[in-house]
Parts: sequence; structure tokens; C-alpha cells
Amino acid sequence: MARSILDICNEALGELPAETISDLNDETKQSARHCKRLYRGVISDLLEAYDWGFGKVRVAMAVIGNTRPGEWAFAYALPAGIGTPMRILPAGTASPAANLIGFAGTVGVANQLAAMVEYQIAGQVLYTNLPDAILEYLPDEVQVSSFTSSFARLVVLELASRLVMPILNDATRQRSLMQMAEIQRQRAIADEANRTPDYDDDFVSERARARGVGMGTLGTFDTHGYGR
Repeated sequence: MARSILDICNEALGELPAETISDLNDETKQSARHCKRLYRGVISDLLEAYDWGFGKVRVAMAVIGNTRPGEWAFAYALPAGIGTPMRILPAGTASPAANLIGFAGTVGVANQLAAMVEYQIAGQVLYTNLPDAILEYLPDEVQVSSFTSSFARLVVLELASRLVMPILNDATRQRSLMQMAEIQRQRAIADEANRTPDYDDDFVSERARARGVGMGTLGTFDTHGYGR
């Protein structure tokens, strides 16, 4: 059964242990206030730390006026609700679950091509030389129902490790929870790796390598989380 945000928060509180809650918006409960304050940061940090397979969205971007024609061939408007841009794909790969045929040992042609696509993001505009570009990204709000069981457990332990000091002020328990979270992180990553085929990490253009572009590291990002 999929967990809700309230379920995850109560599991985290149980790890402390501390009193559970019935409403995240109950300002009279210390536990509710801290859960509400910390939850989104935990999710954001964990999602950005690894290329998880769930929660991703692929959309065909809308072409807009290009103010950098000397640098890039195309300019696209970023979609509303975007959280973390992941990569750019060629047209025809609008479904994250597209089962494309690739070379042996790879996840597919689209993933290999994505390693070669360079782009920059400035404000709400994405520049690239790829026509009809598809953007793969994590939305600002990733639904809890999309979490795998192992990732949900990781969220529980990571949240618990951040709740324990403001609620119990117990550094010893915090260290223990941090260790548990790290072990679960490794398990969740192993579980994710078992769900998806291996990438061909060698399929990256020399120009892209020179700019530090590769699988999972496309583009360069400014302090606001967008590329430059």
C-alpha cells in the first residue's frame, strides 16, 4: 500500500520515538510543525542526490523567440511546475517508459543521444541546438504515490534524522538514525539499479566531455538550480 505524507511523517516520528500526529497543519503540535517544515527539503535533497527512475515527467517544450541565435539554434519555454531538469531528448521520446531498442548493455538509443545533447537554462528559457526537444524533469511536487517502497523507507529515516534534534535534542539517536539512513540509501540505490538496465557511459561526445556533460550531469546550473 502506498504511503501518504502523513504516514511517512508518523513513521519518522516513531523512529525517534515521539508522539505521532493526525494533521500536518496542526500548529499546536511541535511534531507537526517540524514535519511540515522539514519534509520538502528531505524530498528535494534525496531526489537530487541520485537519478531515481520514478516521478519523472517528459514534455515537448514550446518554441519561443531565441535571443541567443549566435549561440543556440532553438529556445524553449520551461514547463510550469518544473523542479529539477534532468536531460534533453530527441522528438519521439515523450513517454518516460518508452521501451526503445538500443545497443547491447544500454538502456536505449534515446539515452545515448541524451548524453550528447548540450543546453543552457537562463531564467525560464532553455537553449539548445536540438529541434523539437523533449525535456525530462522532476516536477516541483513529486507525488508520494510514485515512490518505491525502498525510497519511501529512505525518506522516513532521513526525515527522522532531521527531526530528532529539534524534538528530542538527542545527538546519540541522531547519529544512529543517520547511519540507518545511509544504509537504506545504499539499499534504495541498489534496488533502483536492479529496476533499470545499465547505461553505456562511453557514449558521450568529446565536446560534451570537455564541458563536463555526461549521463545525469547535463547542463550547468546556477545558484537557483537552473542552468547557465
